[in-house]
Amino acid sequence: MISNLFNLKVKSTFVFKLVWKSMDRGNKQFGVSIYSVEERRKSKAQSLHREHLLCLKQNNNEWKIEEKVNELFNLINEEKECIKEQRDLLEHERLTFEQIFKKVQQVHVSSPIQLSIGGTKFSTTLDTLLKYRNSFFGCLFSGYISLKPDKDGSFFIDRDGTHFHYILNYLRTGELVLPSNKPHLVKLLLMEAEFYQIESLVDLLGGKPKSPKASTVLTEQTFHPFSESNILSNERPSLVEKLNEWVGCESTQKWRLVYKGSRDGFQASKFHLNSDNKGASYTVVKSGKNIFGGYNPHSWSSVGGWMNGKDSFLFSLVNVHNIPPIKFLPKSEAQSGPYCHAEHLPLFGEGNDLRIFDNCNINASSYSYFFSYANPTNK
Repeated sequence: MISNLFNLKVKSTFVFKLVWKSMDRGNKQFGVSIYSVEERRKSKAQSLHREHLLCLKQNNNEWKIEEKVNELFNLINEEKECIKEQRDLLEHERLTFEQIFKKVQQVHVSSPIQLSIGGTKFSTTLDTLLKYRNSFFGCLFSGYISLKPDKDGSFFIDRDGTHFHYILNYLRTGELVLPSNKPHLVKLLLMEAEFYQIESLVDLLGGKPKSPKASTVLTEQTFHPFSESNILSNERPSLVEKLNEWVGCESTQKWRLVYKGSRDGFQASKFHLNSDNKGASYTVVKSGKNIFGGYNPHSWSSVGGWMNGKDSFLFSLVNVHNIPPIKFLPKSEAQSGPYCHAEHLPLFGEGNDLRIFDNCNINASSYSYFFSYANPTNK
């Protein structure tokens, strides 16, 4: 029995394991167990065969399902690719249209339009003529009216063109500048403004009560080159015009306010943030009833130190000594002029002829002391 046991063990590991577990039950049971294992092995083989067939059948069905799923995924991917191609095509068409539209718009707006007002030729742009949509020109060039220019490319309008440049400049800027020595011009322009149906200009010229949104009429008597400055705007124009005269500009030269202490802050950092690299500039200071300052022909900078004083000067417009407007020139061309530094507000002259300290609105450190600039008044 033992030899048979080992023979069985050699034949089948599966049998050996079962017998080994049954050894303590006696030979009879042991032999039964052996035969039982053989029968079970056959039964197990048949069972495994059935399970194998069933598994093959199930695998077959699963394979068919998987095949269908793969087909669906392939169709979905194909549709995705098709949609992507269509989307890319539409995006390309959109970008192409936008590029063409921009080009057409640029050509349409930037190309000059020639007007012949009573035979006098004027050139302008469509954008200017369409500025007031409810006007004569807004209607004429709106695109709803078919227009054909003359042989020379201009559009003829049967009106007097003598003063039309005032009308055209108003369309461009929204301002009307008239000479003070031609009072009759207002009436003539009013007639033209009413014909061209520019309502704001009609209001401006007194055709009806002035609209709150109407622009301001500027004449030679009311024109102010420093209109943005509270310090200078209240002074007599003839007084302020000295500032233009001193630097060789026409009296109508306008100046742009780039830095204002009460608006931007009295710190050096604020001054340089707004004033650096802006070109030639005036520094205007008001202390009590005195209005004075300096002219820098160069750009202010946060670095650089002393600049050449040639063409720079100090000035006084209003003072307690009742001295008329006067400018103070450097003692020599080689004399140091304006001084640039990140921690300083405007400073003129090597001897601190005019020095404005940081936070000058809350301290009394700023002063003026002639050293580099000559003071012929001795005051």
